[in-house]
Amino acid sequence: MDRSLSALWAQRSAAFRKEVAPYLQYMAQSGFPGFVVLLLIVLMIGYAGLLRDMPPQLPLVPIGVAVLTPIVAWSPLRTWLLPPDLVFLAPREPGMPVYLRRSRRRGLVPGMLALCAALALYWPLCRAAGLDVPWGPAAAGLLALLKALQTAGAWRERQLAWPGARRLLRLLRWVLTAAALTALLTQPLWLTAGFAALLAALYAAAAQLPQRHGMPWERLVAEEARTRRGWYRFFGAFIDVPVLPARVSRRPYLAWLGARVAYRHAAAYRYLLTLTLTRTELGGILLRLTALGALTGYLTGAAPLLGGWGAGAVYLLFVLIVAVQVGALRQAHRHSIWRHLYPLPERGREQALLLLARLATGAGALLMWLPMGAALTLRHGLAAPAGAALLLAAAYVLLLHPRRLRAAIRRDEEEG
Repeated sequence: MDRSLSALWAQRSAAFRKEVAPYLQYMAQSGFPGFVVLLLIVLMIGYAGLLRDMPPQLPLVPIGVAVLTPIVAWSPLRTWLLPPDLVFLAPREPGMPVYLRRSRRRGLVPGMLALCAALALYWPLCRAAGLDVPWGPAAAGLLALLKALQTAGAWRERQLAWPGARRLLRLLRWVLTAAALTALLTQPLWLTAGFAALLAALYAAAAQLPQRHGMPWERLVAEEARTRRGWYRFFGAFIDVPVLPARVSRRPYLAWLGARVAYRHAAAYRYLLTLTLTRTELGGILLRLTALGALTGYLTGAAPLLGGWGAGAVYLLFVLIVAVQVGALRQAHRHSIWRHLYPLPERGREQALLLLARLATGAGALLMWLPMGAALTLRHGLAAPAGAALLLAAAYVLLLHPRRLRAAIRRDEEEG
C-alpha cells in the first residue's frame, strides 16, 4: 500500500510537470526571463551600493524581521489531490502519511534554500552596519529547526475544522515566528533558544484546543486547486490557458468600490469587472504586488540606489509587473455564455476594461511611488529622479498600457 501511494505521488507530480511544460516554453519565448534577469541585476547593483554606503539610521532589525518572517513561516504543501480523491482515495487514509511525507519534503527543501539565500543577503548588511548578530552554525541550526517546525504547525492548521480557528492559529504562528526572529537578531543565542522553545510550547498548547480532522481531505483539495489556479493565471499572461474555476473572496475592505459604480444598463460591464477585480485572486495578487513594490521603493529610495535613478528604475519595473497582471482581467468572462444572452453592447466591455486598467494600474503606481518619493525627496532632496519616475509611470499608465491592452482585446476577438 505504501509503495503504491508513493508511486501515485510521483506519477501525479510528473503529470503536472508534463502539463505545464508547453506553457513554460511560451513563457521563456516571451522575454519574461530577460526581464527578471534585468530586475535582478538592478537589485544587485542597488544592494552593492547599499553595502558601500550604509545609511546609519537604516532599521535593519525591523527589515530583517519583515523579510525573514514570511520566508520562515510560509509552508506550502503540494499534494496533487483532486476532487475525485474524496471518494476513491479516502479509503486508503491509513497509508496517506507516506504520501504526505513526500509532499512535506518537497515543500521544505525550497523553503530552506530560500532561507539560505535571504540570510546570505542579510548577513553582509548587518556586518556593514556594525550590528552584532549572533550568526554561526548554532544560529543556522536554530533557524533550520524553526523552519522545520513551521511545517508541523501548518499541518495542524490545515487539520482544524473551522476556518476562523484556522486563521487565528495561523496568525498566532506568524506572530510568534516574528517574535522569535526579533529575539535572534537582538539577544544572545542561548536566550533566543530558550525563548523560542517557550513560544513553541505556547503554540503547541493553543493548537490542541480547536476541533480538528485527522486527514483534512477537503482542505487539501481546495489548496491544490488554488495552487493550480495561480500557475495558470501566471501562464495566462503569455498564452491562452484552460480556464479554471475562480476562487471568490469577499474582501469587505474593497466592497465600496463596487458600490461606487452606477446601477444602470450602461455600467453593467464596469460593475461586473469591478467585482471580478476585487473579489477574485487577481485582486489579492495586485494588493501583494503593490505592497512589495512600495516596500522595495522605500528601501531603494532610502539607500538611495544610483543617486535615486536606480530607485526610479526599480519602481518602473514594478509598475510594468502590475500592468501585466491587470491585463489578465481581459480573460475574465471572455468565454461566458451569459454575456451573449443579455442585451449588453460588446463595445461596453472594452471601454470598461480600459477604464479599470487605468484606474487599477494608476492607483497601484501612485501607492508604490509615495514611499519612494518620500524617501528620495524628504530624506535626500532628490526630486528629479522621483519626479521623472512619476511622469514616466503616468505616461505608461494613461497612454501606452491602454493602447497595448486595446490591441490585445482586438486580437482576442479575432481569434474568437
